[in-house]
Amino acid sequence: MPISYKRSVIGKGIALTEITDAKFKSNLVSVTFVTPTRENEAPLNTLVAELLASSNEKLRSLTELTKELAYLYGATLSSKSRRIGDAHENGLMIEYICDDFTIGKEVISTKAVELLLDCLFRPHLENGAFCEKYVAMRKQELEDNIRAEINDKFGYSMRRAKEVIYRGEPASVSVLGTIENARSITPQQLTERYNELVNTSQIEIILCGRDFNTVRPMILERFSQLERENVCGINYISHSPIKPATERKTESQDVNQCKMIMAFKSHCNDVYVAKVFAAVLGGTPFSKLFSNVREKLSLCYYCSSVYSDIKGTLAVSSGVAKENIQKAEQAILEQIEAVKNGEFTQEELENAEIYLCTGFKSNNDSIYRMAEYYIAQNTRGTSYSPEQVCDIFMNITKEQVVECAKSFVYDTFYVMESEEEVSADG
Repeated sequence: MPISYKRSVIGKGIALTEITDAKFKSNLVSVTFVTPTRENEAPLNTLVAELLASSNEKLRSLTELTKELAYLYGATLSSKSRRIGDAHENGLMIEYICDDFTIGKEVISTKAVELLLDCLFRPHLENGAFCEKYVAMRKQELEDNIRAEINDKFGYSMRRAKEVIYRGEPASVSVLGTIENARSITPQQLTERYNELVNTSQIEIILCGRDFNTVRPMILERFSQLERENVCGINYISHSPIKPATERKTESQDVNQCKMIMAFKSHCNDVYVAKVFAAVLGGTPFSKLFSNVREKLSLCYYCSSVYSDIKGTLAVSSGVAKENIQKAEQAILEQIEAVKNGEFTQEELENAEIYLCTGFKSNNDSIYRMAEYYIAQNTRGTSYSPEQVCDIFMNITKEQVVECAKSFVYDTFYVMESEEEVSADG
């Protein structure tokens, strides 16, 4: 039975996407509040999502909530908070086994979705605000996550690089904020922000799985009750302005190897051609960057490229020794120039396309990956299946890739060096 995709508007600023595939034995229901990313609001959004996933008016502790999920055949409730380009997505999702596979076909779907809706719209409040005890716990977890991000040097270097690449744009903002910000947040601020999210954000509801006949009416009824005004508009595709000259920045951190990120920007609107370009350049184990810069020249510990269609940006990231930074940068630029000159074979192109197709088709294997795949489709205003995207990939020509490559401009050079190396030079 083929996958069924349906998207509809069910309220002011509220969209419902249904992805049905009979092979799954569980269902996933996701509700996401989408807002423009703003520095003062991002950590509030993140904390609100965490609080909603911890309790509700009926189940007033995480222990009670966890016990109820266990009764529902081990259903899982989780929060999510992430930035997509200039937008910030926050919300909850629940995965539960389909009623067809419970003992005696017990109906648990309605109970699972009711629990999700209670967490979203009947939060645990005390005196009209989020419980101070639980706010303190979630704030501590946020502080721990901020520290963990700093300790993850690869991820932290990418975040710092994005602050330079997207300076002045919402995409430069961390959704976690700072430890100082986290400590200053109050229950009243979080409650006010929660109400703003419910009333003014773009709401995306995703149903992914086997069958939603029992829960769809519940969802439609609950969301139809919302009285929403001043709903924010979201334009996911927001290509980053190209700087007039390459910006260069070096910072020092406690790292064992230097992290080098080079960003290239384009206003190319063909996302799939750009993805093939990124794959030919550095997106596969047999790409030009891997084969030449890493393997042949041994200038990097790793070297790869990834393309963000939402921001129109290609990021080349590598781990290098300090003495090889200049050589590695030059070698990477030479490989990009080679692609622009068409110095790659038809076999290299086809291998990159097949590699991408394999990855896209694997989205069908997981209910979470399938939901994320169609969320990405929604941001582009398209509804291609993974198989349709693979057909697009396999028909992309060498000439298209060359023209796309030529449109990319060297925008940002960022290096995170070890503190010892920087001090030795100073």
